[in-house]
Amino acid sequence: MNKDIVLTELQIDEIKKTADKERRKFGIIDAPIAGDLFMLLEQEGIAICQYPFLTSEKSHTDANITRFETGSDQMIFIGLNTAIYYDEQIFALAHELYHYITQTGKAYETDMDEEDKLTEKMADRFAAELLLPSEILNHMIIEQFKTSCLKKVSDLRLLRFIARLQSEWWLPYRALVLRLNEEKYITDEQVDTLFGIDDRDKESIYGKIFFSIAPDCYTKLNTITRRTDVSNWVLEIFIMNFEDGSLTEDEFVKLLNLFGKRPDDFGFDLIVDDSDLDELNELFESGDIDEG
Repeated sequence: MNKDIVLTELQIDEIKKTADKERRKFGIIDAPIAGDLFMLLEQEGIAICQYPFLTSEKSHTDANITRFETGSDQMIFIGLNTAIYYDEQIFALAHELYHYITQTGKAYETDMDEEDKLTEKMADRFAAELLLPSEILNHMIIEQFKTSCLKKVSDLRLLRFIARLQSEWWLPYRALVLRLNEEKYITDEQVDTLFGIDDRDKESIYGKIFFSIAPDCYTKLNTITRRTDVSNWVLEIFIMNFEDGSLTEDEFVKLLNLFGKRPDDFGFDLIVDDSDLDELNELFESGDIDEG
């Protein structure tokens, strides 16, 4: 979340319109999307591949839109890093949904070496708006504080309010702090103070407040799932393509291995080379898979 890039009012207005349109398409107007985003993306025909990507100081991926091609067919899916916290996974999915809707990013502009910082900022703002619309946030603030200016509100009161927001809307703590700043409710100085708190530490002041308000939600959002999976309908396509001869044995085995599956999981007795699993990090980092 880059604070150095400032979006124009026109860009913000367009992002809010796009997020509102998407929520209406989902049939969710003024309620939290939260963890239902996984299901909603599936309903839209967007495949989700969950995998705990390796990370380092030089390389870190939360999620990525990836094109996958077999023969004449093309599939676009979101690769989600499950080695990050669950609330970050939800935010990452919403971020990638912006790229999917607007067809921006490395998956659509294959000559890009890295993501454009402005586009990434817009995708972050879309994710925040999709998960917590500005109109709803404004209503909650006015109802709670009787004013939209929170610069004189105590840190403890702000932390309790943010914890209640997080327990209901499931955005990461830092995303909520930026949300309040982006909408001009709190100052940059307040952001610095709030960012100085380790929200993942259960013994920090925020950790204690959040856990006290919603212990089950605190635990869920602060869990690193490390799940390896892919949408069931994608697996069925792979299996059917293999059965009708569109995929060779080697291609079928390699595809299943990429998603943490084995042929014998589905009753097929085929030789498996586990080394193919090592390719997944590179594939999602590049944002483009071509098996044609």
